Amino acid sequence: MNNSRMNIETISIGHKVKMATMEHLVFTVTAENPDGSLSIETQLDQQKVLSYGNISREMLRKIAS
Repeated sequence: MNNSRMNIETISIGHKVKMATMEHLVFTVTAENPDGSLSIETQLDQQKVLSYGNISREMLRKIAS
């Protein structure tokens, strides 16, 4: 098993991640969906939260906390 696959498997709720299409933002995993995908969100400013649901683990990279 290669290292990238091992990182994908260890992503769970509360982890800080970056999404492949938005490397400049750090998201927090907020939920694990029944199909294995994840929901993520980040605070853009005091009033705006950017969130995505149904993101595949392969699209995410876990970052050190």
